[in-house]
Amino acid sequence: MATVTDTDLKELKDLITSGFSRLDAEITDLKVSVGKIEATLQSQQPNLQKIPDLAEKVGELKNWKQIGLIIATAMISSIFSGTIGGTIGWLLKSGGIRP
Repeated sequence: MATVTDTDLKELKDLITSGFSRLDAEITDLKVSVGKIEATLQSQQPNLQKIPDLAEKVGELKNWKQIGLIIATAMISSIFSGTIGGTIGWLLKSGGIRP
C-alpha cells in the first residue's frame, strides 16, 4: 500500500475546497433565482386576486348570451309560425286549394 504524502493530502484538501466553492456558488445562484421568482409572484398577486371576479363576470356574460339566444329563437319561431299559419289560413279561406 502506498504511503500518503503531504502533496496527496494537499490535493485532496484543494479538491474538497474547490467542491465546496462550486456548491456555494450554485447555492448563491439558486437563491438569486428564487428571489426573482418570488418577486415575479408578488407582482402577479393582484392579478391572481382578480380571477374570481373575472370568472363571475364570464358566467354572467354566458347567462346573457343564453337569454339572448332564447329570445332570438322565440322571435324567429313566432315569425315563422305566424307566416306559415297565416299563409295556410289564407289559402283555406280564399279557396285557393280545393280538396
